[in-house]
Amino acid sequence: MPEKDVEFEALGERLAEAGTRVEPLFAELYPPGTADYLAEPFWYHMGAGGKRIRPALCLLACEALGGEADRALPFAAAVEVLHNVFLIHDDIEDGDTVRRDSPTVWVKYGVPNAVNLGDDMLARAYRLLLRSPVVPEGKLELLDAFTDAHERTCRGQALDMNSRGREGFTVDDYLETVTLKTGHYLVLGMVGGAIVAGAGAAVVEQLRGLGRSMGPAFQVRDDVIDLTRGKGRGGVLGNDIYEGKASILYARALEVSDGRQRERLLEIMRRDRAATTADDVAWVLTLYERSGCLEFARRKADELVEEAFRTIELLPVRNKEFFRNTASFMARRTS
Repeated sequence: MPEKDVEFEALGERLAEAGTRVEPLFAELYPPGTADYLAEPFWYHMGAGGKRIRPALCLLACEALGGEADRALPFAAAVEVLHNVFLIHDDIEDGDTVRRDSPTVWVKYGVPNAVNLGDDMLARAYRLLLRSPVVPEGKLELLDAFTDAHERTCRGQALDMNSRGREGFTVDDYLETVTLKTGHYLVLGMVGGAIVAGAGAAVVEQLRGLGRSMGPAFQVRDDVIDLTRGKGRGGVLGNDIYEGKASILYARALEVSDGRQRERLLEIMRRDRAATTADDVAWVLTLYERSGCLEFARRKADELVEEAFRTIELLPVRNKEFFRNTASFMARRTS
């Protein structure tokens, strides 16, 4: 096995192990078996899988910056709770019925219960933050970072939801959307780990800059995965097309397609999910392939990864290897 593959495999194992360390905190938040209409749907959702990448990045970044990972556990757990709040609400907003190859929370328990669960999880995430064993100034920094990422992600989601089927949607519009929606909270765990480690404002700011490249790279890969491998939605390819999602492929297709192709693309992407057929999805996928949109997306992801590497070189820390390997690992994801 090539040396770089061995390194990635080792990092993957470290991420998987670190991600499990937040599980006991979830059991404290929602004791299993509690009959309060909240614990059961929480564990139904959390037990369906998930890689726990964000909390793992928090703990490993804290260690890489000379901190004690245990002191970052509450923040790491809060970041994972926030991530799953977004997933539960996103499934409702998008009308997705399957996640991680199981019925979504709103399908199983109803929309009101799913909305209420997400709201409750957010409140408990803030309780986790308040438990962080850092000085009061550090706790305020953690609260500010968490709230800022939450707010920016919601702004990105607003742009995303209201760009579906939009005629003038450009690649620049897409990058603005995903930087807000994905960039800030993808690196939120690392930002929190840096704060807990006492790494200083310069490191924290550079990590936020890393999110502005690594986050969009992650999302572009996600767009491609949806059309080539599927994203745990019951084996369905092209789920983003059924949703009418304004992906980078959609933005690029609008830029390079002729009038008739643009017209049909807009017509399909504006349809209700239930009215979109498999033939519609196949037509859009063929358009994306023949017009070079898939290759364009892959190249853009590579460019963003290179930008992430340049940002990492500016990090005012001695050991940059963890951050280089993390950027490469995220860039190579296939699921």
